[in-house]
Amino acid sequence: MIAVMTAVKNRRQEYKELTRAALLSAASEQFAGRGFSATSVDHIAAAARVSKGTVYHHFTDKAELFEAVFRDRQQRLLTDVARASGRHRGPWAQFEAALDAYLRSTVADPIHRALLREAPTALGTDRCRQIDEELGLPVVLATLTALDEAGELSQPVTEILARVLFAALCEAAMAAGANPDPRAALRDAAAALRTITAGLRRARS
Repeated sequence: MIAVMTAVKNRRQEYKELTRAALLSAASEQFAGRGFSATSVDHIAAAARVSKGTVYHHFTDKAELFEAVFRDRQQRLLTDVARASGRHRGPWAQFEAALDAYLRSTVADPIHRALLREAPTALGTDRCRQIDEELGLPVVLATLTALDEAGELSQPVTEILARVLFAALCEAAMAAGANPDPRAALRDAAAALRTITAGLRRARS
């Protein structure tokens, strides 16, 4: 009996996770294509092929669903960045690879770019900042700390330094993604970040 109940519970959990994933996928496409304001819960339910009630079973409202989509995309981006960084040896090479991957992944994904544009409208600038600080800022701070411990930095690591670098990275990605020629803008953004980060590196004797 216990085994049967466990199996039923596991199937329910699996179904719940699959439904949530379908909602996130459908919502991301709807928000990106229509914009947050023009997207309704009915649009998302239809795209996900579920009832409107199912959407509300998983999410309180459209704003909560957008935040879940936004977090999911940001987390995927950070996973891609970590994977790209791990292909290189040496802390500075890994650092540069991470910067390049962040830019490249953002610019190459039109849905992600659209969600970034819609986020201030959907969530408000303060909430967007909170999410960035929760997900991205710790990664930047940890990366700088690793560089410092490897003797690569010319100055101490501070939270302000991490914030400034993270802001520059986000702005570079947004500017490149919004450019009519994103590939050329991507090269310019990468070069700009190289110039900025070069000033952080300890001079070789």
